[in-house]
Amino acid sequence: MGRASQDIFMPKTLIIDDDPEFEAHIHEHFGAGRENLAHHQFVFAYNKAEALAIMAEMDDIDIAAVTIDNPAIGGMNIFRELTGKRLRVPRIALTQTRDLAAIRTAMNAGAVDFLTKPVAMDDFEATLGKVFGDCEERRKAWRTEAQLAAIRREMDLAGTIQKRILPADFPSTQNLEMFGMTTPAREMGGDFYDFFDLDDGRVALVVADVSGKGVPAAFYMAVVRTLFRAAAPLAPSPAKCLDEVNRMLIGHDIPSMFVTVFYAVLNPATWTLDFANAGHMPPLLVKPNGDVKSIDTGGGVVLGFDHGIAYEEDSLTLGEGEALFIYTDGLTEAFDAERNQFSEERLIDYLLENRSLSAHALATNVFAFVSAHAGDTPQSDDITSLVIRRF
Repeated sequence: MGRASQDIFMPKTLIIDDDPEFEAHIHEHFGAGRENLAHHQFVFAYNKAEALAIMAEMDDIDIAAVTIDNPAIGGMNIFRELTGKRLRVPRIALTQTRDLAAIRTAMNAGAVDFLTKPVAMDDFEATLGKVFGDCEERRKAWRTEAQLAAIRREMDLAGTIQKRILPADFPSTQNLEMFGMTTPAREMGGDFYDFFDLDDGRVALVVADVSGKGVPAAFYMAVVRTLFRAAAPLAPSPAKCLDEVNRMLIGHDIPSMFVTVFYAVLNPATWTLDFANAGHMPPLLVKPNGDVKSIDTGGGVVLGFDHGIAYEEDSLTLGEGEALFIYTDGLTEAFDAERNQFSEERLIDYLLENRSLSAHALATNVFAFVSAHAGDTPQSDDITSLVIRRF
């Protein structure tokens, strides 16, 4: 049996009771032509066999009211005798007496409310409305929890996939070591690092920070990463690569999104690093003598909109024992409970104290320092670091 109407929902109540007077009062109160009929439907079972048959057949019962005074019906235990399915509906106990022990037993067995006969029909209608309303709220909560759990599983999976598309095997030779790490503020993030081989043994390096966080930033990040891998092998210089990627991004017409990028090409044969910067944080060059230099040349405008400004580029030579620390602003702008940022000064102090560490240690240990600074304050932005070290 289906619902009476898509517009008017009538909860269906199964009455398991052998009292003809109670049934007569229900028919009289909810009789044809009465306004409250539009809000209720009833099915009657007069014994255990009829009740079990109805419960086995019908899938649209919303409430069950069962007498607990008749051993032949079985009270709340009747629901345990239903085989092949489980009736997940709220149950109301009907009783001829105010035997508190019996009522308590019924409540412990699953009854959500009870009514004492003779039942006033206004009280009966009010109880049905309350029980059904409470049940609907629980059902909505269960559905919401199930939907949120499904979304959470999908987000966790998407975050895992996003992490796996980033490089996990880093170059490590007698003279060169590289390592990168990123931690999104949410399940997915807009930061990324990447590196890939170009002609003549050169290596392209990208560190980028997409505006915003979460799913939109993650999708944009995937687009930007793909475009760099497509444009870099054909671009004659880092500046031209940024121009080309920006041109393609504009062609995708993704509104209200932009990305900062530090893009460089390393020639391990000469240790020359040609680079261009599209509005990104200047990397820090860490020297073995204790100097830390901000690489703030080769600047330009963020990618993602038609600004008509050509990108500049510059180059440096990576000396023996030097390391280039490339990062996103989520690192230096990490807050503690008093809204104090980790700051570039703290980052420089960290780099000076740890300048002899490997690229792996230098890139990863900084996260522990940022976490110690932030304490219990939630991470507000994605954080990424990439280190290139020459030995």
